[in-house]
Amino acid sequence: MQSQRHSHKNSSMHQSVSPYLPLLNQIIWQECGNFYFPTPKIRQWLQEQGSLSLLMKNYCHSLSVDVLRHDWVDRACLSVQEQSLLSSPQRCLIRQVLLSGDNTPWVIGHTLIPRLDKSDLSNRLFQLGASSLGDFVFQSEDVQRDALQVAKVDTEDGVLWARRSRLWMAHQPMLVTELFLPDAPCM
Repeated sequence: MQSQRHSHKNSSMHQSVSPYLPLLNQIIWQECGNFYFPTPKIRQWLQEQGSLSLLMKNYCHSLSVDVLRHDWVDRACLSVQEQSLLSSPQRCLIRQVLLSGDNTPWVIGHTLIPRLDKSDLSNRLFQLGASSLGDFVFQSEDVQRDALQVAKVDTEDGVLWARRSRLWMAHQPMLVTELFLPDAPCM
């Protein structure tokens, strides 16, 4: 009985965010220096250099991760910008998740992880399941973030905010996009 409730919860939560998923491919990215941040709070969240998951945990009792997509794609499925930021990989793992605070959808996370060889980072991240990417990545001491870009996303329901950056872990890149939903604490 419990697994049926959990499955129903995931299904209804996925339906509640499904209108936002196509936005991930329509975002027009800007460099932080050229971007107008309407509030200090939005600036803080979009420019956070550490773990977004850790920041989010400060605003809820329970942070949950629901995996929306987790599979391999060929290079042809990536945009020119994505290929450039990831040095034109042949294949990438796409990990798309919904981060919710106290069962309220806050952020859609979309991560591209190049497949480099059989012992690489993508194989370890492929096994993350419902764990937070930030919890895994920021345990490492050699994590760096660069290529941070931000965006204002106009929707029928109002304005959303997004950020994209390249994280380096063990000298391997991954491209992380986060779309902040209407109930996110930064809104």
